[in-house]
Amino acid sequence: MTLPPQSQAALPTDLADVRRKLEQLAAAGQIPELIELVLGLLIQLRDKNTSLSAKLASALRELYGRKSQKVSTEQLMLLFAELGAEAPQGAAGSERSAEAPPQPEQGLVPQPPEPPKPPRGRRGRAPLPAHLPRDTRVVPVLEAERKCPQCGADKKCIGHRTSEVLEFVPAQFRIIEEKREKLACPSCPEQGVTTADSEKVMDRGRPGPGLLASIIVEKFEDAMPLYRQAQQYARFGVSLSPSTLGEWSAFALDVLAPVAKRIQERVLGACYVRADDTGMRVLDQDHPAGVKRGHIWAFVGAELVAFLYAPDWRAKHPAALLQGFTGYLQGDGYAGYGAMLRGEDGGEVIVPEERRLGCGMHIRAKFEKAAKGGDARAAVALAYFKAIYRIEAACKAEALSAEARMARRQELSLPVVDELYQWIHELHLRLVPSTTLYVATQYAINQEAAWRRCFTDGRFEIDNGEVERRIRCVALGRKNYLFAGSDKGAQRLAVGYTVFGSCRMHGVNPLAWAADVIGKLQAGWPRERLDELLPDAWARASLTATAAGDTDPS
Repeated sequence: MTLPPQSQAALPTDLADVRRKLEQLAAAGQIPELIELVLGLLIQLRDKNTSLSAKLASALRELYGRKSQKVSTEQLMLLFAELGAEAPQGAAGSERSAEAPPQPEQGLVPQPPEPPKPPRGRRGRAPLPAHLPRDTRVVPVLEAERKCPQCGADKKCIGHRTSEVLEFVPAQFRIIEEKREKLACPSCPEQGVTTADSEKVMDRGRPGPGLLASIIVEKFEDAMPLYRQAQQYARFGVSLSPSTLGEWSAFALDVLAPVAKRIQERVLGACYVRADDTGMRVLDQDHPAGVKRGHIWAFVGAELVAFLYAPDWRAKHPAALLQGFTGYLQGDGYAGYGAMLRGEDGGEVIVPEERRLGCGMHIRAKFEKAAKGGDARAAVALAYFKAIYRIEAACKAEALSAEARMARRQELSLPVVDELYQWIHELHLRLVPSTTLYVATQYAINQEAAWRRCFTDGRFEIDNGEVERRIRCVALGRKNYLFAGSDKGAQRLAVGYTVFGSCRMHGVNPLAWAADVIGKLQAGWPRERLDELLPDAWARASLTATAAGDTDPS
């Protein structure tokens, strides 16, 4: 069998070679070999097309789709309906569907009605904080209503009907004129003049601790770039250039660096630490593109969080920080954990395999990606994960101890994990390589031992969610200020994320903490009392001071 002449001429060179090979096999009567060759080529084309389609769908979802990994029960049931299978027992249950919003009425927009009174026996609105300052405003009755309409006599005040209004007073700048006393002996001029030391926190600058704290809090807590802060200050009538704010911000972070260093020591001294990293664009004149990709590492332990900047993704940078670490480390499938060695060369692995913990969130995310890509089989894994996380939520709601939580996991969670991995191992053998579901099952198999280790101790979480939440501030800031100006600047970013991330973990007011700590450090704070300035200790001192009626946490 030969192709028509016009078809032969239209074939590209590579396909013409394939045609000649097929003709040779057919002419030699090697039909089985011909069939195998054709099937092999078709399988290659199918696998490549499936992989490219999945990558395109994933790219479109990343660009236009939802970023949340939450999958409702209804979504799971739709996927199972597509599979033609029933949901596992752990995924049973239903959630109330959202009703369609009412259509807007025609005409002018009405004024909103007063909210109804809460039913008797139910809690009403929460009281306003007692520590806020209060001003009293007396509202008199109108002059036309002050006389009795029956007898014409003046009405007398019998009391007031009191209500509360929560108002916001914008921040304001204030100039503090520092006058340092000078003393001299009128009888002994040769003794010179004695001048009081300045209480300024910055010798060659004019910012007070409150302003320095405001600059770095707005940058790290509100992700506000310095140029936008300069615009904000201009509305108050104060002209400060972004470069000036940058110098003041760098100074404030250098002041807080010893606190961040101490937080790192506390975190890495814990027996259980969770770790993750994210990228950071850093300007680099030596890089061909003028900008390189650095990395910000986050470590959570001892109820604090520490951030480390690394100029690249090599394992030696987190290894330098983890040299003295001897506990359990929880993270994703980063291959560099096995390359982190103690000492210079040839030392032992800092975190051996038996002390590494996996992350259920990372495993689940890959199945969620496959499900959103249209592979309904991934719904089976998502249903199992839903059951596992229901058990974890119940443990936290009941505030179980570590021992009780481990017992609950042994009884309820591990059987579900066993079923999940039995399904994964059976399915993996039938999947087409490079597809999203194949990648998900392969990752799950690679992480099985590390993730199962999380269920062996009630102190361990089954995912890395806490560090994932703490690292979001870096992603938010990255979207606003786009890049760090240098490696040194990125190291200062790590200092800021360390101190304010730890403040957030303990519910500490970052502005009050930073203003207080910057002032104390610059006034000369004893090194042996540095732990008192850490956010957890500062929060406890603040509560004690508030209970005693003192506003100074020291």
